[in-house]
Amino acid sequence: MKIVLVYLPFCTPVSPPYSLTNLQAFLSHNSSHEIKVLDLNVKFHHYKFQDAQEYFRSGQWNDYEEVAQKYHDLTRKVYSENNSQVVQSQKPEFFAEMLKSIEDEKPDIVAFSIVYSSQAFYAQALLKELKVTTVIGGPCVNKKLVADHHFKNELEFLDFLDRKDHSELKFDFPLDFSTDGYFTPQPVIPLKTSTTCYYQQCSFCAHYAKVPYLEYPLKTIEETVVKSQAKHFFLIDDMIPLRRLLLLAEIFKKHGAKWACQLRPTKEFTFEKLSELSASGLTFVLWGFESGSQKVLDLIKKGTKVEDIQEVLKDSSKAGIKNVLYTMFGFPGETKDDLLETIRFLQDNSENIDLVSISTFGVHKGAPVYDDPEKFGLVLKEEERTVLEPKITYTVKDGLSAAEVKMLRKKYGPVIDKINKYPASLNFFREHLFFYRNQ
Repeated sequence: MKIVLVYLPFCTPVSPPYSLTNLQAFLSHNSSHEIKVLDLNVKFHHYKFQDAQEYFRSGQWNDYEEVAQKYHDLTRKVYSENNSQVVQSQKPEFFAEMLKSIEDEKPDIVAFSIVYSSQAFYAQALLKELKVTTVIGGPCVNKKLVADHHFKNELEFLDFLDRKDHSELKFDFPLDFSTDGYFTPQPVIPLKTSTTCYYQQCSFCAHYAKVPYLEYPLKTIEETVVKSQAKHFFLIDDMIPLRRLLLLAEIFKKHGAKWACQLRPTKEFTFEKLSELSASGLTFVLWGFESGSQKVLDLIKKGTKVEDIQEVLKDSSKAGIKNVLYTMFGFPGETKDDLLETIRFLQDNSENIDLVSISTFGVHKGAPVYDDPEKFGLVLKEEERTVLEPKITYTVKDGLSAAEVKMLRKKYGPVIDKINKYPASLNFFREHLFFYRNQ
């Protein structure tokens, strides 16, 4: 059989899809079926934004801030318009071309990976038209998407294709990424080095629900690095232990690669360790900072201390690593004074901060705040939607309301802008941090 794995619009087209590349490798090594990955997301962006594609691939970025912001604003408008067309039972833009791309492969099975909720709209439109067996999977699958089959993981998919003894399956194989057409000057390869977050305690997070922490073999990761022939890698793990990080660093240093990752700013990240990581090619870190208020960090169960965060940022900057701070406004129980503590922390430590990435608190199914809202002083409400899962809104018993958080974020936006050493648009194109140079 021929199986086509499809990655759908819409998300930022800066790197190949990890989920489907990994699934392709797993199925190819454990079955005799022909497996192909089709990235319709990058194809859509090529059709619609060819000038931007050429600009971002060129690396000639003297006017980057203006171009990137205009591109981001335009894509938001285009995504919204196309999603609205699907809601109104109309065909989204380039639908005929996308459908033909799939049908030209003459597949027996078409599988969609729904990694982002924004991909559900195109999925729904295509599922209605395809005349072959369809499969859906991924973290943002919902009951509104009607396919022939829905599988939670690659084992379920393989069992559907071929009943096999799981003890005989191969799991340690290198990945083979296609790097054509992405909106970066050089390929940036996404790598996942473990199954999930090892910390698994943050109250707002649903990524680790019901998934045990397991580390992938270092040998296989190195084989993927070599096979890709790329020189830039983004580790998409939510968090990586320091002991493991140092072993990964040896791989990147050996092959002369630049890399980036997401970490929690704990005191084990000393200047000596950060210098070792920097020397291996670690270019920037997206730190799970969240708040400058110890009270809020404790409510989140972040397991970090404000004074330690300050030292880590100083040492990281001194070691030559760019610091990007994931910052959350509005966690339940946060007051205006708490939020202002965060603003003051950012201002006081601005010398060691390169970019602040602000988000506002939201509730996600599977997170502790969803499973036990009363514990966090939340009252939840779910509103039905046409294509997506119900929208979850909330009211708080104590602290800032959602409306107040929105107002304060807008009010202090200019303060954050003054702290940023890099354009805020790099929050949407984080892979570009490898290539952007301050003018």
